Amino acid sequence: MQPTDVQVERSLAALRGDGGAGLAEPLAEAGGRGDEVPDGLLEQLEATPPVRPDRLAEARARLAVGDQPDADTLAKRMVGRLVCDRLR
Repeated sequence: MQPTDVQVERSLAALRGDGGAGLAEPLAEAGGRGDEVPDGLLEQLEATPPVRPDRLAEARARLAVGDQPDADTLAKRMVGRLVCDRLR
């Protein structure tokens, strides 16, 4: 799957840390409506737990048997999580 120009711009803005500043023009040029979100989306996001229960159960099961990730794997997950959080 190829990312769209808007997705690339949003990702770059999130990584720069400007919170998406300056995205209004690219969204307008792409025909997007940057100020509108689908009905119920914000409510659904607010109702979503910050930690997925299934992933928490998986992690607890791995720790119970002594299966811990190595430092590199853990670092990659942390960086991935930071990037994903910034993209929200």
